[in-house]
Amino acid sequence: MSAARYAASQDATASPRDIEIRVFRTVNGLLAASGGDVAARASALHKVHRLWSILLSDLLDKRNGLPPGLKGSLVSLGLWAQRESLARMSDSDSLQPLIALHRDLIEGLEAQDRSGPAMAPGIRRGAYSA
Repeated sequence: MSAARYAASQDATASPRDIEIRVFRTVNGLLAASGGDVAARASALHKVHRLWSILLSDLLDKRNGLPPGLKGSLVSLGLWAQRESLARMSDSDSLQPLIALHRDLIEGLEAQDRSGPAMAPGIRRGAYSA
């Protein structure tokens, strides 16, 4: 089975929350692994920016059922993450703030997985691939 078909079969059976957790882990792994490699850093930051573009699009969609306060907070975080990723493309400052944000979101999603209904924006199937 090809890697693309395997990934598609995983997405078909994974919950939106599981997909979100996997994508945040993937971009964090790319950020952490980029080290001093300028091309790898730029690629990882581009993927972070792309991820947040998808999430923001979902958050701002009128069909998104999240409570307005949570939606507003996530939009603010997303806009910050996009600004931060663009700023880090032109310098060598630490990527830890982005990694920490994603880690916090992963922990929140995992905690919800254990305790109740989804509160994070859903990534539409197939909308993102790292």
